Amino acid sequence: MSLNIQFIRDMLAQDTNAIQELKTLLSQEKEMLEQRQLSGMEELVSQKDRLLGHLSFTAKQREQLLRSANLTPDLAGWKIFLHRDEQMLRLIPAWESLTQEFIECQAANDVNGKMINRSKQTLSHLLNLIRGQVATPALYTQKGSTANYSNTHTVTKA
Repeated sequence: MSLNIQFIRDMLAQDTNAIQELKTLLSQEKEMLEQRQLSGMEELVSQKDRLLGHLSFTAKQREQLLRSANLTPDLAGWKIFLHRDEQMLRLIPAWESLTQEFIECQAANDVNGKMINRSKQTLSHLLNLIRGQVATPALYTQKGSTANYSNTHTVTKA
């Protein structure tokens, strides 16, 4: 196989560094969201975008490597690719570490996304209260489905 092992080793090392930096940024983002500290968030998002751009670029490079080796561009194809050559076997621990770090990043990003969504819902509710707009309650119908009712029924009149 006429493959440059050092190129792949360097790519994995760069991706590992990028993922670790991304995990740090996601941790900082979580702290900022918890403290509702929005100053600096724009810079943090810019740094995340830069890292994600790098990771996307190297993912496309890996995809091209797999396609040129007539393998599917997925995790299974990459595992087969690493097992094809004796020298490539040494890269398996680095690849497994990278995939684990990526999974951790996805989990941290999911947590931050939920926090952002919850803050958005809270802010929307508060703005509606300030505007005097109260959301219509969703009540169950006789058939068990929900329906929004904008008017209320009074039991008695004064």
